[in-house]
This record gives sequence, structure tokens and C-alpha cells, in this order.
Amino acid sequence: MNIALWIIQIIIAVFFLTTGSLKLVLPKENLRKVFEWIEDFTEQRLRLIGAFEVLGGLGLFLPGVYSTFEILIPLAAIGLTIIMVLATFLHSKRKETKEVILNIVILVFLVLIVAGRLFLVRL
Repeated sequence: MNIALWIIQIIIAVFFLTTGSLKLVLPKENLRKVFEWIEDFTEQRLRLIGAFEVLGGLGLFLPGVYSTFEILIPLAAIGLTIIMVLATFLHSKRKETKEVILNIVILVFLVLIVAGRLFLVRL
């Protein structure tokens, strides 16, 4: 179970590190080509979302790698869960079915990480 959780954590961490980094470094005009929902947010808000995604992605694996503050792993997953719930509402409102499905899949993985690290497998 521990290995399965690590695999899930790494996949989800890479996802959030990638999407968060894009939101942090690319200009809004370039992001419009990738993310249609960008129009609903200011550039400052996009940068904030990107920063939270990068921090959450780092929080999914760094504490375990360094065997310190392991409680940060489920806390990072909870924070990313909040982001994904909000993203699901946004995409649902915009009737973006593919994005809603992707958000739900990521939410399931995040819930597995939270449950696994809090209740099933300690590092």
C-alpha cells in the first residue's frame, strides 16, 4: 500500500508542479491557448493559484523524501483537494465536461492520499 501511495503522490505532484509552474511563469496571453477558463481570472489570481499548486505539489513528496514533517503530505493533499473542488465548480459552470471529469479523477487520487497517509499507512 505504501508503494501505491507513493506512485499516486508522485504522479499527482508532477501534475500540480507542471500546471502550477505554467501559471507562474507564462504570460496570461500564452495561457489562454492552453486553459480556456483563464478569462475568468486576473493575472495576479492566476499567479496565486499557480503558487498554491506548486507548494501543494512539493508538499506531496518532499516531507516523505526527507523523513521530516510527514503530516504535511496529507495537509498538502487537503489543500489541493480544496483547489480541485473549486476548479470542478468552475468547469461545471462553464460546461467543460472533460475538465470536470479530470478534476474528479484527481480529487479521487487526492482523497486516497489523505486517507492513506492519515489512516492506513504512516511513513
